[in-house]
Amino acid sequence: MSTSSQFTGRRRQFQDWPNYRWAVLGLTMAGIASTSFPITVLSASLPEIANDLTTTESAVSWVQTAPLIAMAMGTPIAGKVGDLYGHRRLYLWGYALATGFAVLTGLAWDVGSLVAMRTLGQFFGAATLPASMAIIMTVFARRERALALGYWSAVTAMSPAIGVTFGGFMVDAFGWRTIFFIQAVPSMIALLAAIPLLPDTARKPEVRFDIGGAASLGLAVAGLLMAINRGPEWGWGHPLVVAGLAVGPTALMVFAAIERHTADPLFPLDFLRRRGFVIPNLVTFLGHMAYMGTFVVAPFMLEGAFGITEVSRISAALIARPVGFSAGAWYAGRVDSRWGGRTIMVAGAVIMAIALAGTGASILAGWLAGVIVLLFVAGVGQGAIRPAAVAGVANSVDDADLGVASGALQMIGHIGAATGITIMITVLGSSDSSERYFAIFLLAAAIASMSAFSARWSPKLRTSR
Repeated sequence: MSTSSQFTGRRRQFQDWPNYRWAVLGLTMAGIASTSFPITVLSASLPEIANDLTTTESAVSWVQTAPLIAMAMGTPIAGKVGDLYGHRRLYLWGYALATGFAVLTGLAWDVGSLVAMRTLGQFFGAATLPASMAIIMTVFARRERALALGYWSAVTAMSPAIGVTFGGFMVDAFGWRTIFFIQAVPSMIALLAAIPLLPDTARKPEVRFDIGGAASLGLAVAGLLMAINRGPEWGWGHPLVVAGLAVGPTALMVFAAIERHTADPLFPLDFLRRRGFVIPNLVTFLGHMAYMGTFVVAPFMLEGAFGITEVSRISAALIARPVGFSAGAWYAGRVDSRWGGRTIMVAGAVIMAIALAGTGASILAGWLAGVIVLLFVAGVGQGAIRPAAVAGVANSVDDADLGVASGALQMIGHIGAATGITIMITVLGSSDSSERYFAIFLLAAAIASMSAFSARWSPKLRTSR
């Protein structure tokens, strides 16, 4: 018997386990944790890395910016690849390449190689997001999807938060290069465990991959995100920012034209006529604007409004929000069968809006404890939205399109986050007053309220059915 046949037989044996679907969930969450953690682990250590590589902080800032753009570009394309050729194969290849580039990142010899390795690592790591979601939604019945995605969302929120919170301490203890060698060990273990355990998913070998659609969508996302991300720092008149603002919308129009006329589109435009697809994406976009915009401003707020300068104290305060996100996602997944996805999305967005407005009022009052508690509550609200939105999108498309649909949701979230960060940083400007931070959080509360209003138009169907 061939090795391939042996592995296939072993997978079928595993699939007979009573708790097989939960084993798959646990394994994919471990994979997502190891690929999500490095996104933010270096955020507190960029000055040290700039010194180590003899470069400027401006140049090394691309260690954060370029991987985010690569992830936003890669998720919908990777999702489509998984729909066509199998999500198990996509997950394993993406995970293996992300692990390999993690090792190469630790060996980077200058800032260019560091940015290149981090970007490629996160690009391939991004493939595991739609692949893992599609695999989870394949092994779980519709009535259990929101519950499973609640756990999945909790892990995807906590992993980058751990990177932000403990990244500085880990770099101080082990050095920034060692972090990536450490990452490779559990990643390799999880990869080896995934080979015999993860199930195969349906494939479409007769369908051709839409190269033109993928290229135009990638160009549109890269142009828009680069402009949105770099505009506040470089200035909106910078040639590259202007080019991004011009190329992004143009490429998006080209993408739409290609998708209308190709026999096998990367992204079926019919999705845009489905409320079950459009509304969760809109809620996600607005929610990420409010959530991530204030998340990035929060460290400056703690220093400017409360005089906290120690990195450890700022990190300890900020972890309240991702902890709240994880708690909200977990609880929302458990009560989805009782309340339904629309009710949960509305409630989550309302909770976030109230918490953000309350945070602004607490800043004006100089009440630090109130700020920390309300950061946690805002995280609960945004966390509650996540599994309901993902399950709603999943249930609005055929199982054969789960990858591209979930990848599109990931992309929309990235664009929303970049837009929110840009808006909030622009509003902040050079001011460090409590009144300015109050205005920022009030603006974020208004955006969250728009998210709540949008969620009301979601189809009134329980995502568990």
